[in-house]
Amino acid sequence: MKRPLALVLILCVLFALADCSSGTGKTGIDNDEAMQGLTSGNNYIDCPPARLNSTNAAAIPAENGPIVLNVGGWAASPEESRLVRENLDNFEHMHPNIRVQWTPFLGTDYPTKMQSNFADHTVPDVFYLQPRMAPDYISSGKLLDLSPYMAKDHVQADSYYFSNTFSCKTGNVYGIPKDFNTLGLFYNKTLFQEANIAPPTNTWTWDDMRAAAKKLTKTGEEAKKIYGDTQSVYGITLPDSSSRWLAFLFANGGNVLSADGTRAVFNNQAGVESLKFYTSFQREDNSSVLASSLVTPWTGDVLDAFGQQRAAMELEGGWLIQYLQKNFSHTQYGIAPLPISPSGKRADLIFTNAWAAYSQTPHPEATWELIKYMSGQEVQESQLKEGFALPTLKKLVNDPYFRANPDLKVLFDSAQNDGYPDNYGPYDLLIHQRLDLAISSALSGQEDPQSALDNAARQVNKVLKH
Repeated sequence: MKRPLALVLILCVLFALADCSSGTGKTGIDNDEAMQGLTSGNNYIDCPPARLNSTNAAAIPAENGPIVLNVGGWAASPEESRLVRENLDNFEHMHPNIRVQWTPFLGTDYPTKMQSNFADHTVPDVFYLQPRMAPDYISSGKLLDLSPYMAKDHVQADSYYFSNTFSCKTGNVYGIPKDFNTLGLFYNKTLFQEANIAPPTNTWTWDDMRAAAKKLTKTGEEAKKIYGDTQSVYGITLPDSSSRWLAFLFANGGNVLSADGTRAVFNNQAGVESLKFYTSFQREDNSSVLASSLVTPWTGDVLDAFGQQRAAMELEGGWLIQYLQKNFSHTQYGIAPLPISPSGKRADLIFTNAWAAYSQTPHPEATWELIKYMSGQEVQESQLKEGFALPTLKKLVNDPYFRANPDLKVLFDSAQNDGYPDNYGPYDLLIHQRLDLAISSALSGQEDPQSALDNAARQVNKVLKH
């Protein structure tokens, strides 16, 4: 599972037009009403014309090898790519007539890369599908309809969380969710202990987090006195990213779009108050800086700020676990749920992606076999145990690994109880970009939160009205 590509996760495909933006307050991965209120199809994605969607179970041909499948996606790290390759090798071992060529995309703009592949007619047979790509890819007939293959092999869409994210109005399925991630409050146990602060709990509030961040922040001689080093330590690093701030918006009772999806509403009182809180750490308390300012330019990863113990808290997903294990095994950390807002509500963000297939693949049966395996129990368990992602396969909800690794259970429970998909329909990319700029402007002091969000809303509304 990749980090949010300024990230990546999962639907509102127009979930923003459903519960997460209409203000019903119903969230969580096991709540059908929260997940669009749909059980038979995604009312916000048009199905492709019949001429582009003619697959039927009776017409599925038997395929005999040798077959070569090209597989595309991305990898957030060499370790993640290694795990994908290992699972693909296992698939090849079980299907000796099929060879798989795995080509991970190394850049940060996967949708643009895939657009180029379609233009150049170099589309992989099987590839990762982001929620923001789903509406266009499904309705334009770019994807293989998996429903006949699923029916043939008795694979049920509702065996997976988020399956409606990658379906169309009739319920036909075009992608199988491969995993998901959500945010947790990572905290440095050593820094908390040295500052004489009790670890965060599931009852922590916004005020608790802010007070702790102020107390944990030390510079110069004060840092040396408490932490034994004159390097500045900040209580938290809050980035200029909507894929972090939106958790606070939802917790405060705010929404991204109106219930009918025709206008932005993130600039209402709930949005402004949550952005004021989010920026107060940096603007008022000096207890937060951008993580990029704490790491080595060009060579450092923003996650290094937490690993190097320059930040005592950070909002990240399961991808940070594996990163810390590899690069900062000495850093002692815990994971707590995101704090509770003054309204008494907690919220989190969910990120997911799917396995999908090209509609024009010459090997539809083989591509389905690969998707079925790569979204199945064996592979999802391997991803969980390596710390890369959480399982979308519902039968793994009580996997023993969660009992042995309570930090991961914190992340899973946060999604289950408080999760909002971080995707807002066909204009998801634009919405995130405008909000990122608004957050950056508010953090730098160029604009106050109200003005920053108003400007973003105006730009989003121009597009929504067309």
